[in-house]
Amino acid sequence: MKRIILTVLFVIVFGWISYSVLYNGFFGVKSITIQEHDRTFDDAEKVTDHEVIATVTGILNRSNKITNVHYKLAVEPAYKLQLEYKETDEILYLHEGFDANETLISSDRSEYYYKINQKQTDTIVQLLLKQKKEDGS
Repeated sequence: MKRIILTVLFVIVFGWISYSVLYNGFFGVKSITIQEHDRTFDDAEKVTDHEVIATVTGILNRSNKITNVHYKLAVEPAYKLQLEYKETDEILYLHEGFDANETLISSDRSEYYYKINQKQTDTIVQLLLKQKKEDGS
């Protein structure tokens, strides 16, 4: 009986630790808008395709979270993403070329930074720009 209880406790603790380490909190997104950093979101098309949103949020949730650091960035972000949730919204800034083949993501709502590789950045940008063109045509 002790063995079963210890096994269950181990699984629960392992699951909780895995969840807290691997999950970045990007869920419940209703739409995503992409725009170049110097443009406003007013004239941009919102992407509401559930598959595209799931892919983008999946990449964001698997990104490497950077905590306890504050960067002073000398360059402007290449793109900005507006994530619209049910009650609120969030703007993410994509700083391409932050490190060798890496993109730094900063947020207007969070003190954390996130890092993704260039392939993931290209996937996000291509999916959203492709969807934006399809919706606009």
